[in-house]
Amino acid sequence: MVRMTFSISDDLKKKLDSKTDVNWPEVLKEGLKKRLELLEKLHAQGKL
Repeated sequence: MVRMTFSISDDLKKKLDSKTDVNWPEVLKEGLKKRLELLEKLHAQGKL
């Protein structure tokens, strides 16, 4: 598995930190996967 690094605003980081019961890396992985699936579908339909 590879690691990715990205930047977020200080305000967003504070908000994320306040939700200690959320597994943010997993949320991001699922969100990226869903977005990629959507982009692939749109590309296959010739809409991109």
